[in-house]
Amino acid sequence: MKRFLRQGIGHYRTARLLSAVSLAALPSVAASAAPACAHTGGTDADACVTAAASSLRPLPADSVLRITFLDVGQGDAVLVQAPSGQVALIDAGRSDVVRILRQFGVSEIDLLVATHPHADHIGGMAGVIATFPVRFYMDNGQPHTTATYRRLLAALDARPEITYLEASPRTLTLGEVEIEVLPLLPPGSTQHNDRSVSLVVRYGNFTAFLSGDSEVRQLSHLVSQGAVHETTVLKAPHHGSDNGFTWDFLDMARPRVVVISVGRNPYGHPRPAAVQAYDASGATVFRTDLHGHVSVSGRQSGDYEVAVGGNVALRGNARGDEPGPVRIPVPGSDPGGARDAGIRIRVHADAPGNDHRNPNGEYAVIDNLESEDRVIGGWTLCDRANHCFTFPPDARLAAGGRLVVHTGSGSANGTRYYMGRRQAVWNNGGDTATLYDDTGAAVVMFSC
Repeated sequence: MKRFLRQGIGHYRTARLLSAVSLAALPSVAASAAPACAHTGGTDADACVTAAASSLRPLPADSVLRITFLDVGQGDAVLVQAPSGQVALIDAGRSDVVRILRQFGVSEIDLLVATHPHADHIGGMAGVIATFPVRFYMDNGQPHTTATYRRLLAALDARPEITYLEASPRTLTLGEVEIEVLPLLPPGSTQHNDRSVSLVVRYGNFTAFLSGDSEVRQLSHLVSQGAVHETTVLKAPHHGSDNGFTWDFLDMARPRVVVISVGRNPYGHPRPAAVQAYDASGATVFRTDLHGHVSVSGRQSGDYEVAVGGNVALRGNARGDEPGPVRIPVPGSDPGGARDAGIRIRVHADAPGNDHRNPNGEYAVIDNLESEDRVIGGWTLCDRANHCFTFPPDARLAAGGRLVVHTGSGSANGTRYYMGRRQAVWNNGGDTATLYDDTGAAVVMFSC
């Protein structure tokens, strides 16, 4: 067994640590900086990365920072893409995320961060390291005994060109984006969750607070250190657990958007208390288990957009938020908790043959159980990933009548409508169908 596997991350840190280097920039692997920069220490390293940063081309006026909370089930993986192309990945879920990263155009990673060594955060990291060029790697320096952690060490051992960065308070520069590393509790003073590497990603007036699985003790520590300030986007700590927030923390962070990275789990995440607290803070809450990948595009002005399912779901600026065309289910709500309007939805998700080749073989059925017609022009039907269909202005659901919405293409006739999709939408393994009225209020939800 190689020495890093025998002696663990402590020896790995001693061998590769650049603790004396205050990084002025993390240039893209594809930029003009030579790979030798990763092995340089002290003043030479500062000069190397600064020169690379100064070579970046001028940015267009509408440049955006994109932060995508990847849908990796019960786990965390946050992709940060700077306007000029640099990439950071914070955590990598429980299993392989390479395919998802490629879908988002990732070919190399400048900064890879493991917030803490639990499998739902580092399970996919060995695959990332084996697949992509990686410049810098950071973790909390606290080892673990699991096979998943040892696989990560083995992957790092096989890539000696990767430079280890200590998670000490410092500010890194990812192109024109600043990443502030917040202070950790002392080593050995607490368990893994409360020593999660916590980061503030800042692009002008747009900020995002990312804190792994931090619980009450770490959040209170950050508040006491004066490290928590008003933020645009908050990744809910610990998958929306009720030990992943404090009111003092939320009062200081005042997030506009909260994203809960969560999947099917036995822990009851997200907990109702946490969802209610985020809601009470005035934030709009998104969940990867309901919305799929959640992408936030932020501008230096502080303006931002949140997109789910390829559609803009929310726009925000210094003057407040305005909803986009996508209707967003209320996270944590009971499927039966939508407004009772005498309307029933059923979904036939499993089309005959290949679902993607027979999109009209899957369809949603909407029944009016009342004795009066319902005008549903402008109403919207959405699946869990927010693939949506909006009924035309003259749409009407007759008393006791039925409408069918097919996934594929066709000619609407007043009782049959078509979403115009080329591939299947409804998930055979479990999905939701939510009908929203023209004000955005949920009318009825069906779980399949």
